[in-house]
Amino acid sequence: MAIRKRHKERTQYIACVLWLIGYSYTTISKVLNLKRSQVGGIIGRSEYSGRSSMTIADRRAKLSELEAIRFDDGISLDGGILDRVPFEVL
Repeated sequence: MAIRKRHKERTQYIACVLWLIGYSYTTISKVLNLKRSQVGGIIGRSEYSGRSSMTIADRRAKLSELEAIRFDDGISLDGGILDRVPFEVL
């Protein structure tokens, strides 16, 4: 039996990027039209859950990694939502 993913890769990507930038669960939930607890679940199951224990340099490095994988054959993972969002820590 296959394991069902709860959220699409696009949703997970956007949530993780915004989280590393410094946005709150509430703000991210408004962007993604999800409940705050759903965003918390996405972040909690990701490798980025420990934002407060990361240094600014760690967060910048992880954001750079996410930015590097953003485009696949010229199509963005986020569908263009992050076009005007700088991949920089607040």
